[in-house]
Amino acid sequence: MKRNIISVLLVLFCFILQTSVLPAAAFSSIMPNLLIILIASCGFMNGEKNGLLIGFFCGLLADIFGGVIGFYALLYMVVGYVNGTFQRMFYPEDIKLPLILILVSDIGYNFVCYVLLFLLRRRLDIGYYFIHVILPEAVYTIVIAFAVYPLLLLLHKKLEAAERRSNE
Repeated sequence: MKRNIISVLLVLFCFILQTSVLPAAAFSSIMPNLLIILIASCGFMNGEKNGLLIGFFCGLLADIFGGVIGFYALLYMVVGYVNGTFQRMFYPEDIKLPLILILVSDIGYNFVCYVLLFLLRRRLDIGYYFIHVILPEAVYTIVIAFAVYPLLLLLHKKLEAAERRSNE
């Protein structure tokens, strides 16, 4: 129960930061994607089901507040599920794999957004979009992930310790 409440608070906190604070820290309209960091981390640490649920609720918020209804929910769910499949390879000491997964998730997310929101409307310059949008956002997201992921990992360890204590 405690994990569910904290997950809801994390989703709300990251969404509020993503939509209100981070636009002020944007470089030429490029800002990090905190929701991808949260979804990938939760999926990676807690498995497919948790990644799917966190992804759904993050996407639902993104859809409600300005998206194409259902688009972001489905996209974030896929990101959470795919990252959750790597849970068996999760070692808290290793930071390389989670950061690589966050990077790949952000690039994949932006590529799917390009294909479905721009390419289908005959905006065919993927090279420009990749160099000026996808790559800078991925780099910015990874830089922020270096600070955010250890905090999420610490929270995950504390929640697991509390769950073990309550089960004993």
